[in-house]
Amino acid sequence: MCKRVPRSSLDAALPVAAEFVRRWIFRAIGALRIGDQTFHILLASAIGTLAALGTAAFLHLIRLAEDLFFGTLFPAMGSRPYLIFLLPALGGLLIAPLLHFFPSQTEGVGIPYAMESVALRGGILRLRAVALRTAAAVVTIGSGGSAGRFAPGAVLGAAVGSGVGRFFRVSGERMRSLVGCGAAGAIAAVFNAPIGGVFFALEVLLGDFSAQTFAPIVIASVVATAVSRAFIGDLLLLGGVPPIELASASQIGLCAVLGAVCGAAAVLFVQTMDSAEERFSSSRIPHWLRAAIGGGMTGLIAVHFPQILGTDIKTLAAAVQGNLPWLVAILIAILKIVATSLTLGSGGSGGIVGPSLFIGGMMGASAGSLFTAWIPGHAGLLGGYALVGMAAFLAPVIGAPLTSILILFEITGDYSVILPLLAAVMASMLVSGRFSRFSLYTWKLHKRGIDLAGGREEGILKSLRVKDLMHGEAHTVAPTATFRELSSRFLEAPVDYLYLTGDDKELTGVVSFMDIRPYLKEEGLAPLFLARDVATPNPVAVTPEETVHDALVKFGYRNVAQLPVVSDPHSRKLIGVLHRKEILEAYQKKIVAGERSGEPRETPLL
Repeated sequence: MCKRVPRSSLDAALPVAAEFVRRWIFRAIGALRIGDQTFHILLASAIGTLAALGTAAFLHLIRLAEDLFFGTLFPAMGSRPYLIFLLPALGGLLIAPLLHFFPSQTEGVGIPYAMESVALRGGILRLRAVALRTAAAVVTIGSGGSAGRFAPGAVLGAAVGSGVGRFFRVSGERMRSLVGCGAAGAIAAVFNAPIGGVFFALEVLLGDFSAQTFAPIVIASVVATAVSRAFIGDLLLLGGVPPIELASASQIGLCAVLGAVCGAAAVLFVQTMDSAEERFSSSRIPHWLRAAIGGGMTGLIAVHFPQILGTDIKTLAAAVQGNLPWLVAILIAILKIVATSLTLGSGGSGGIVGPSLFIGGMMGASAGSLFTAWIPGHAGLLGGYALVGMAAFLAPVIGAPLTSILILFEITGDYSVILPLLAAVMASMLVSGRFSRFSLYTWKLHKRGIDLAGGREEGILKSLRVKDLMHGEAHTVAPTATFRELSSRFLEAPVDYLYLTGDDKELTGVVSFMDIRPYLKEEGLAPLFLARDVATPNPVAVTPEETVHDALVKFGYRNVAQLPVVSDPHSRKLIGVLHRKEILEAYQKKIVAGERSGEPRETPLL
């Protein structure tokens, strides 16, 4: 009879075994004289392979779940197809234990979690959270929930990169690169689009286009694409993509009009998602039961419009081929927005890339039908508008115009699609930007006090306050100070600015050395003017509670080396100064601290 090993013994043995394997790998690397750059390439290749295999396994699990729900349970309902609404509700019930015990690690969209980990935790993703979210996504999508499978695959790939980085104890900066490798590999594997995978990782997940992250992510994406062709194939089967032929110059304008409409619809989609989430979270429905209720409401829509379940590739292919009436297509798009909001807002798990492509495709198909009916000689082929709509709707939803353009370009493989895509996506981003500067991902983080809409650098600067970097002493003079006093202060003390204040220390002006320099050789003019005569009145100032990002914006107003700090904008009582160079030094320290946050130790080779 086998003797059971205590769990504590297993927990203690795992780090020992990992350390043994790690040391063996580094001894082999040293013996083979593999350099740092080569080793990084090997890591990227391994992560790309593992991400593709992990994504293949994830998609296979979804197919098994779909076979269970729609191949076994639904046919058992016999001649009562209206009972299809029970399937998404049942899926919500199955993930109820996960929602009850692990709510923050299970529900909703996973990409914001990965973005937060990259920006604030050095790329460390908790593997348990990713595993729970992946399991919930399999059940949600497999049971017909209106959620996408592409973004959960990207989070799974990012977790692979994070796991490899933690195993080798890499630095925070390299950890982020490896996380990007995993996400790029997963997206490339799903879409068979290596370039799109690269830009998804750079534009969405990392917010960083530096050269040192670009090369390994490209390698991981290409390797993942090669592996996926053997294990996944071409997932986005659109039944043959029609060419987009430019019938006339007016067709570009029509694509821009479509893009503008998609941009407005994308903002509506984000707001609907947010509203559904708030309504469910503020309701009296038990937390564990909300996903079942949302799934049941999605299922009720599916009784008459089953196209809204999951990501219906057949309906999307019909739209691309121009086989859907325009009214049906636009109605399906509207219902898909509602269904996705119900599924994910109630606690179901999944992505928004698939639904966004579907909604955009339906809108494009509807617009294409109208354009070809109104101006048949100038509108071009109907199916091309569905592809343009997919990119135009996806771009503002995920905040990634380049990714959206490149994914659709790689799906078509046709260079003539570039110009219509550019026109549509630019119009879409311009319109959506008029209403909101957030994508769905960055909006979710913003609600939690994490602002990454302007990129990682802006997020770092907004985490610092003026009061943390200001100096409490400022060099001041009276407004009635003579020219001789001013020149003496500048020449005797190493100061560049003198601030004019009254008896109550209210800031009224500022004089720089450059202001008095033209008069230094004109001794006869010295007695004729006072400090207030050469000062800049009401100078730009900052308050202690403003962010360093806001302060840098004000530095841009006037090309100065320092700004005065006042108690508040109304009284303008001078309490200190803020130096530009110290902002840059604090920023560099934050970057270095982030790079070291990945693991407490870093292997010398890496």
